[in-house]
Parts: sequence; structure tokens; C-alpha cells
Amino acid sequence: MTVKTRITLFIVGAGFFSSLLFSVVVFYELIEQPFKLLDSMLKEEAYETAAIIIKGQKESEPFPADAAPRPRKEYWIEIYEAPQNKMLFRSDLAKAVKLPPIKPGSSAIATVALADGQLNREPGKNKETTFRTKTFAIELDGRALIVQIARPMEKLNEEIRDLGFGILAGLVFSTLALIAASRFVAGKILQPIGRMKDLAQDISEKNLDKRLPAGEGRDEFSELARTINRMLDRLQYSFERQRDFLFDTSHELKTPLTTMRLAVDEICTHDPRTAPSATRENLSRVKNQVLRMERLVKDLLNLSALEALSGLDRRPVQLTALLSSLAEEYRFLTDARNITMDVRLSENLIIHGDAEKLRRAFSNMLDNAVKYNVDGGRVELASDQSTAELTVTIGNSGPGVAESEIPRVFDQFYRIEKSRSIRHGGSGLGLSIVKRIIELHNGTVQFKSEPGRWTRVIVTLPW
Repeated sequence: MTVKTRITLFIVGAGFFSSLLFSVVVFYELIEQPFKLLDSMLKEEAYETAAIIIKGQKESEPFPADAAPRPRKEYWIEIYEAPQNKMLFRSDLAKAVKLPPIKPGSSAIATVALADGQLNREPGKNKETTFRTKTFAIELDGRALIVQIARPMEKLNEEIRDLGFGILAGLVFSTLALIAASRFVAGKILQPIGRMKDLAQDISEKNLDKRLPAGEGRDEFSELARTINRMLDRLQYSFERQRDFLFDTSHELKTPLTTMRLAVDEICTHDPRTAPSATRENLSRVKNQVLRMERLVKDLLNLSALEALSGLDRRPVQLTALLSSLAEEYRFLTDARNITMDVRLSENLIIHGDAEKLRRAFSNMLDNAVKYNVDGGRVELASDQSTAELTVTIGNSGPGVAESEIPRVFDQFYRIEKSRSIRHGGSGLGLSIVKRIIELHNGTVQFKSEPGRWTRVIVTLPW
């Protein structure tokens, strides 16, 4: 069942129920009015007839036949004097038709059979007639009278039936109109969804930059369009990252493979007995390129494993001891290039995390600080702590990074200078690995630099 059909059924169901309830109330009110009018007419006729009888009995005793009241033929009337229940008057219709007595002040509906000719009834028609009956207790000139009066309801019944058929026909017509209107309204409501569907079907990997028109409104459809657009932004970003990753990986692997192929070709074209030095040089180049590819593949595997992780097996880690150990490991590299290492670590820095992964992250940062430094420069390793977090800063006095390049330093395979991969043998994945490890520890990493003066990587970790 389509959403349009569901909305239509919901609107029609709610409208039909409301119309039915309204029709019942209107029908009840409309049929009450004729009964009230009929009862007032019965009351008026009862009091008028009783008054004539009392007046006639005052003027003549006993009541003369020519002075007897002549109510309209459609009225059934019996008048008694209380408390003896002495009959004072009975209309012609009351003499011909017997109706059951009812208590004073009450009303009833009675169905009786009439003979042909009574109430102008045509022969062959239905002989059963329904009467509206009421009984009144009337006190006139000190005399208590009981007046039971009735009148046929044939026309009233016909009017009630016509009213019922009219309301039923109106209900059917309004339901049909409601179905048509609700389908039109449902179509209008779902029109933005249809446009979104058509546009979404046109979006593919070739045009991921297309977006749904969201407008400036705050309705649900505008919010849905904006949510879908944000999802498309993430998809486009992931797709572009994947495409760049494949391109950069291919490029990184192509260079060492080309070098190896050329070196092997040169080895094959020379006689080792006549050119041993050239052979050794080419073999050394092949070895270096193999080592470079090995590091690249290793970094790729490590990064893939980190990307797949959703959590860590956290244990207490003595961060002060870990950083001090790394500083000692890199001292032989700094001493070889006359680089000063300034270590300022707080005592007893303990956090909950993965010691091996944290060691890998800070090792990458120190490696970059030494590798991309100048001879005779300076490397700093410092820590700071507060009540909620601790900060580790690793910086150097290297050439620095331009401000426009900083937002991309954590991207995979991104290097400030393309020649660095050749000169330093890097893969361009070091800071990407650092960022992922710190994020797994619910921390943040920042990169700050001033070209020509210094570069710092600042890691913030929760306790």
C-alpha cells in the first residue's frame, strides 16, 4: 500500500467518523424538534378542550349534546374528572380506537389498527397507525381533570424517514467528496517527496555533487532534504577519499617498482665481472626501494586495521615512562645531526588506553620532528596536565608548514613537498595513523606551525 493511499484512507476515515458523529447529533436534534412541536400542539388542544367542557358544564347541567366540543378529527381525546375518574368527554376517534392509558405528565407512542374510512384512510392501505399520546393533569375552576390526548404520526414518520434518507445521502456524498479531496491533498503533500525521489535517482558516483533543493522552510520535508544532503556530503567525501587513496597508493607503489625495474634491467645488461661496482650500486637501490615498499605496505595495513577498530582494550598506561623511553631511543638520531632534545615531562602521567598504539603514535610524531628538522636544530617533548585532561606537545625547529597546507597534513599520503618521500623515505601515512590512534582514545590532535621557525603537534587525551 502506497503512502498516498494510507494518507487518503486516514483522512477519509477520520472525516467519515466526524461526519457520522455530526450527522447523528443533527438527526437527533432534528427529530426532537417535531416531537416538541407535536407535544405543544397536544397540550394546547388538551387545555382548550378542557376549558370548553368546564365552561359548558357551568352553563348547563347535564352537559347538552349540542354544546359538546368538536375537536379536529385527527385528535384522539378522553377527559376524566379526578379523583373518581368520571368520564366527562370522549372524541369520536377515541370511541372508535382504543389506546392504552398512560400516567399524567408522561407521553408514549402507540401503534393501533384503524378501519377503512377512519382518518380518511383509503381502502387497501396499511391499517396500522402510530399515535403520539400524552396525558395532562389540568386544574380549572377548582376541578381536577385528567386529559389523555393523541394524534397520528404518519406524516411525522414520513418526514423522519425523509430526513434519515437525506442525511444518509449527504453522508455518502460527503464521503465521496472527501475521498477525492484527500487524494488531491495527499498528492500535494507528497509532491516534494516525489521530486526528492526523482532527483535522488539521478544522483550517481558521476554526479555526487548534486543536492536536493531544501529551501528555507523549517517543515519536515525541508529537514529531510537537508539531512539527505548532509548524507550525500559524507558519501561524496568518502568516495573522494577512497578515489584519492587508490590514486596515491598506485602512485606510491609505481615509483619504487619503476626504480626496481630499471635497476634490475641495468644489472641484467652488465657483466658483474666487468662492472661489479655498478651491480652493487643497483642492488643497493633495489634494496632501498624494497624497504620503502615494505614500510608503505606495513603502514597501509596498520591504518586499515585502525580504521576497522571501534574500540580499544584499555589498561593503565604509564605515559611518562613511555615518552621517556621513546626520547632515549631517538637520541642517537638527534645526536648524529647535532639536534638538541628538550624533554619536559610531568611525573606519573597515567591514562587508560592501549600502550602499544600510543607508543606507535608518539613514535611517528617524534620521527617526523627529527626527520623534518634542520641540522643543529631543536626538538621539544613536553607535557601538561589539568583536572580533566593531559596534553603532550612534540615540536621542532624545522622549516615549518604554510598555513594553507595545515588543514591537509592529516590526510593520507599528503606531504608538503613531494620530494620528501624520496629524500626521507616517508609514506605520507604517519600523521593519519597518529590521528586515528588519538581518536580511538577519545582525544584530539592539533597541528600548528610558523613557516621558517617551528612546528608543533599537540595531543590532548582525557584522564
